[in-house]
Amino acid sequence: MQTAWAAATLSLFTSAWLSAAPAWQPDQVYNAGDTVTVAGTDYRAQWWTKGQPPQQHAGPLGGGQPWLVLDPAQPPLACGDVWRDQTAYNGNAVVSRHGRNYLANWWTRGHAPETAENRAVWRDLGSCNYIGQYTFSLTSQHVQALTFGPDTAGTDYPIEVMLPDGFQPDQAYPVLYVLDWFLVADTFRQQFKDLHDAGKLRPFIVVGIGCADPEPACWLRRERDYTPTYWQPEEDYLGNTDPALRITGGGPNFLAFLKHELVPRIETRYLTLPAQRGLHGTSLSGLLASHALVHDAPLFGHYLINSPALWYHDYLLSGEAEAAPSEQYRGAQRVFLSMGELEDSPYLEDTARFAATLNSKQLTVQHTVFPGRTHQTAAEIATTEGLGYAYGR
Repeated sequence: MQTAWAAATLSLFTSAWLSAAPAWQPDQVYNAGDTVTVAGTDYRAQWWTKGQPPQQHAGPLGGGQPWLVLDPAQPPLACGDVWRDQTAYNGNAVVSRHGRNYLANWWTRGHAPETAENRAVWRDLGSCNYIGQYTFSLTSQHVQALTFGPDTAGTDYPIEVMLPDGFQPDQAYPVLYVLDWFLVADTFRQQFKDLHDAGKLRPFIVVGIGCADPEPACWLRRERDYTPTYWQPEEDYLGNTDPALRITGGGPNFLAFLKHELVPRIETRYLTLPAQRGLHGTSLSGLLASHALVHDAPLFGHYLINSPALWYHDYLLSGEAEAAPSEQYRGAQRVFLSMGELEDSPYLEDTARFAATLNSKQLTVQHTVFPGRTHQTAAEIATTEGLGYAYGR
């Protein structure tokens, strides 16, 4: 994982590298990877070019222009999506392979970009960089914006990606998707770091799903995104008196966002191990993770669920779990369920019954009760236990 020192070093290196770029010359030939400066802006040639001013002939990767604008705050060139032999690529598609970017000259499939015999198919754009930790924004097409009182829960999600130390672009990794990132990020990072530093974890990619709104709207998002069904008592609890407004019940839409938008985005960029894909949820997001397990188990191979709100909708999910045939759970490899001892009745018994139900469906379940822990403090150690169970060495 990229440290602050490494980030600073990279920034200094990049600035120095860019400042050394020569001025563009109209009569000079430039090959892929050559860098020039025009009016204080740096550009990198994506392929052979001559007499094409960078200011008029610059565009994004895959945009068809010979010049790429370089951002001095970023490494010289970020890596594109990893190349896959079964994927069809249209002309101008950009892929990465063995730490280099390539641009397709035309439609292609199954032609490895780094091999000499396929040089006519792919243009070598030069070496690229994998950033160890970064955040990008993804706007969901499945989730609907929600306004309640002064707060609006939007559909933009900041996605934080953490690659493992020593990341190898041509190695496949498990990916763990962590819900409630705006609440659990600091705690998760610390527990993850402690396990990593102790050498107790296998390498995997972490994807934290955050909230782009002010905090009150983030709490509203939780009610929308993590509740699997509409439930009038919860609407009453929230103070919703508008009969035309439904705050709860957006869980299936959020899961569709994960399944059809976020997971494909991440797992197109990197080589991954879908069977070991994981979902991490706590409390209300633990309810959503439990709902995914019961209704779309193969979406994730590992489920890390802490203090799930199984009471929601009068224990509807628990009944659905009992009624589901064992075949419905195929694909789920490991389930970690935890609670704090001081969460008391009936919540302790609820989770114990849920664990027993899952065991009866031939699932591998570890059910843990943390002594002396409350609903709030159980989360402080739940990730340590769950990560060790799902991704431990």
